[in-house]
Amino acid sequence: MKNHKQQMREQCLAHRRALSKKQNEEFSNRIIQFFREHLEQCYDQPIQILCYRSIADEVDTTALFSGQGKHDYYAPVTHENGDMHWLRCDSNTTWKVGDFRVSEPADGQHWKVDETPAILLCPVVGFDTDGNRIGMGKGCFDRWLAQHKQDFDMIIGLAFECQRCPAIASEPHDIPLDAIITEQGWMRCPNT
Repeated sequence: MKNHKQQMREQCLAHRRALSKKQNEEFSNRIIQFFREHLEQCYDQPIQILCYRSIADEVDTTALFSGQGKHDYYAPVTHENGDMHWLRCDSNTTWKVGDFRVSEPADGQHWKVDETPAILLCPVVGFDTDGNRIGMGKGCFDRWLAQHKQDFDMIIGLAFECQRCPAIASEPHDIPLDAIITEQGWMRCPNT
């Protein structure tokens, strides 16, 4: 199963890299717009949004960290051993390059579970219609989610359609997504 998953990861990464810069930008903008429309339709009150910072050819999440409006955004700080914590971001946030060469907040209020609804936006290398995802293979999100899945209204993957896979065999530690947003729209997963 590991070899098959690694082959799928490599294929999905190749498909994602094959998108032109213009396609990536256009598709990312659509995906972010679909997400913002969801927020407007479903949440009158402020919520907590935990969102990864995009790298290279991932769905670009930069726009979510500028002009955040009424919602509180948090970005992850990931350590070499794979542990993660999340810091609140605003227009005054200072960013630094972290252990995995990802832009991370240098400081900020730590995210903690409270009564405020929370959504997690998760990076995706590959996905299937059941909400199974392939990540970069380090397991950071899955390990962290094993402790926090119950703290979120939704766990949403952001991906391009070219990253869609046939069935992905899940392992016991894998946490499925509740929904996936691509440039073609929302896809609700069976576990929601």
